This record gives sequence, C-alpha cells and structure tokens, in this order.
Amino acid sequence: MHYIPGVNRIAVLRANALGDYIQSLPALESLRAAYPEAEIVLLGAPWHADVVAGRPGPVDRVLVVPAVEGIREPVPDDPVPADHLAEFLDKARAESFDVALQMHGGGRHSNPFVSSLGARVTAGLRAPDAPPLDRSVPYYFYQPEVFRYLEVAELVGAPAITHRPRFPLVAADRQEADRVVPPGPAPRVVIHPGAPDPRRRWPVARFVVV
Repeated sequence: MHYIPGVNRIAVLRANALGDYIQSLPALESLRAAYPEAEIVLLGAPWHADVVAGRPGPVDRVLVVPAVEGIREPVPDDPVPADHLAEFLDKARAESFDVALQMHGGGRHSNPFVSSLGARVTAGLRAPDAPPLDRSVPYYFYQPEVFRYLEVAELVGAPAITHRPRFPLVAADRQEADRVVPPGPAPRVVIHPGAPDPRRRWPVARFVVV
C-alpha cells in the first residue's frame, strides 16, 4: 500500500503481554524508519506504561486502553476500567491521530475500537467476522506473528527493515536480573518454555540440546 504523506502521529493498538509486544517490534521499527518524524503512540496495557515508556525503541509514548471486552484484560486496581471507555475515546480523538493501526487480533472487537479513534487512515488485520478498516490484510491464525505485523506496517507504506525483534535492556533490567539470578562466571540464557497451543511449543528435546 501507498505511503501516507503528512503523518505526525501514529497510534498502534497492541494491548496484551510482553511476548506479544516483542513479536510486533519489527513492524514498529519499520514504522519508525518509514515515518522518522512521526510520534508513535502505543495503545497498550498498564504494564506497557511501566516497561515500554521511556525505553529505547520505536515507541515514543504509551496510552493505556480501557479494560473492555476483546481489547484488554482488567488488572487489580485497574487505572483505566471499562467504564472509562467514553472518556478514553474523547482523549484519543483529541490526539488527532493521522494513522491508527490494529495489531491486536482478528478485529471483531479491535477494529471498531480503532475506527472510533478518529484517525485519518485506519489499517490492520481483518478476520471474516470483523468490520472493515480503510486498509486491511486477512487475519490467518496460523501465521508467524512477526510477519503478520510486518504486513500491517506495509499497509501504510512502511516496508520491512528487519524481522528480528530487538528489546533494549536498561540498567533497571540488569539490576533485576542480578537480584533474581546472581551473576556468575557463565553467561545467562533466558528460555521461554511454553505456549497455550501445543503446536506452538518448541520440542523438549531441543531445550535439552540447548
């Protein structure tokens, strides 16, 4: 799809867990490369505001979305409960987003949410039961996550510049790692061992080899 001129602010809906965010990083990096002067605002979960905001990377700012069905699970002492939806949408529309991207599933709930932000152009994933956006690619459940979101970025003229997620560490990360696993003579390796769907799990024998 064609590049969009005059883009000052981009919203990206991706309000789930850490692994989900990391899988979207190549697409966010591609957006940053295509629109270097634009502000990229992640519409995320409360943890994004603590972990992503201020961290080196493609995201400039985080807006915590309400805990409404199909958008985000509620958390204890939720900062933006479901009954704050109207207030949130008023605030989001005041941002005057030029582009709003849906990187948050098939779109049955998330496409109407993104459409309600009032952006000049909406784009993202669309399953057969989802309402349309201005630009969309089909949502296929069995598709590598990184490439799924790179396709979304390409909808707005942001071709892929990498397929490797990069999550920069900051000093607080290293301090926390040292607290949990004190440093020793050998390097540390982090293993993510599981997934809800067994077809997405790496075989145990390969972990043994590692």
